[in-house]
Amino acid sequence: MIGDIFQGIIGIMTPLSIGAMALGVFTGLMFGAIPGISGIMAISILLPLTFYVDPLVGIPMLLGIYKASMYGGSITAILLNTPGAPPAVCTAMDGFPMHQQGKSGKALNAALTGSVFGDMFSNILLICVAAPLSYLTLKVGPTEQCCLILLALTVVGSISGTSIIKGIICCGVGILLACVGVSGTSGAMRMTFGSEQLISGIALIPMVIGLLCLPEIIHQASSRITHVIKQKCDLTGENGTLSLAEVKQHLPLLLRSSIIGSIIGAMPGLGASPAAFMAYSEAQRTSKHPERFGKGTVEGVLAPEAANNAVTGSAMIPLLTLGIPGDDVTAVLMGAFLIQGLTPGPNIFFENTVTVYGIFASLFICDILLYIIAKFGFRIWIRIGELPKHLVFSVVTIFAFLGTYSINQSLFDILCLILFGILGYAMRRFQFPAGPMIIGFILGPLLEASFDQTMTLSDGSFMIFLQRPVAVALLLLTVAAVASIIRARLRRSKIAELAQEG
Repeated sequence: MIGDIFQGIIGIMTPLSIGAMALGVFTGLMFGAIPGISGIMAISILLPLTFYVDPLVGIPMLLGIYKASMYGGSITAILLNTPGAPPAVCTAMDGFPMHQQGKSGKALNAALTGSVFGDMFSNILLICVAAPLSYLTLKVGPTEQCCLILLALTVVGSISGTSIIKGIICCGVGILLACVGVSGTSGAMRMTFGSEQLISGIALIPMVIGLLCLPEIIHQASSRITHVIKQKCDLTGENGTLSLAEVKQHLPLLLRSSIIGSIIGAMPGLGASPAAFMAYSEAQRTSKHPERFGKGTVEGVLAPEAANNAVTGSAMIPLLTLGIPGDDVTAVLMGAFLIQGLTPGPNIFFENTVTVYGIFASLFICDILLYIIAKFGFRIWIRIGELPKHLVFSVVTIFAFLGTYSINQSLFDILCLILFGILGYAMRRFQFPAGPMIIGFILGPLLEASFDQTMTLSDGSFMIFLQRPVAVALLLLTVAAVASIIRARLRRSKIAELAQEG
């Protein structure tokens, strides 16, 4: 085991791997600094590149995008009061007032410090928790795995937007699309409609890029470009930097916010936005000067940034140990693992030990690269955020089509990309979420395989689910998760009704 760990660390310290991580961090910052472009779009576009490289090159690159885009969203939140990502809404509450006060550099440095601190904290937690947890989950068989995937599918209720019904419908459509082609268990031909291209099923890449990237491009093309009044940014002097003394002063705040983000990130379906809001609220509650929040305080930038970036590491805990993608970003990352022949779950620590610990080491390298590249490139990210949208989205469109075509050199994949793009835009217009469809598409075959194996073991009897203690516990957790989601949604709707009446 120790030898495998050292091999993984050595394997990630190659020029190619470090260069790929630097590319990922740069891309994540660039995409995060452009309003309307999200980290998941960047991951989707560069996902095809992982087909042609080693797992210790491709996956760390995507992780670099994931981490950097989370921070990148704070750049436009601070400078333009336009959050590049939903979690950066909290950062804008105090970051933009600091910018108006001429403290742009201090706000950007505070956001970067909080982000890297939260990242490092969650990485340590991931390494300490993931392997021991995998030993426990290794005891599960196909019956428990089936129940575990059912539990994972309850994530759909948390990322379904305003309507659980719409999320369930999208998840069902995703599972249905995953059935196209040759069955992995029976070998039967399903829903090919006589098309040779559908025999091998629908490819993941055209679906992901079509559902996540093209709808945003179409939306931006159809919306009017707004002009923002630009203010000169001071990146030097007392207002342009964050001193070491200030970091030490706010160390308890950084630790508290990182713990909040790590706990929430490890819970599938919650994501970075709740973590940022909770950390911001807790920082205001425990502050000696709560009246300064919303008017431009460093605490209001450090807390949400530490929390939302702490989510990135802890979100890998359920993905790697249980095979549960906690949100749409980790669902795409799970697709990247599967592309490389790595199946997330407890076995990954024993079958691919070198690769897993290489990925763990890459998390820390990505954080170091994030700090260096972001720190010395503030002026670049500011200029990128000011680029004309028509130029940015034209380049993104070209990369989307090139990435899709490069995998199989198939025009059928391009057709699928266009069809999913149209479908994704229609879903966006009618508020049907794309995340549940992707999760259903990825988890559908795993659910089918484990269910078929369970039915084979029990000779078709469903009582096997009630005869295994772990399976019963997972089913109870599934019911509890569904009840919790419904209760939370009813509470939110009640609060909204009271607000309208008031």
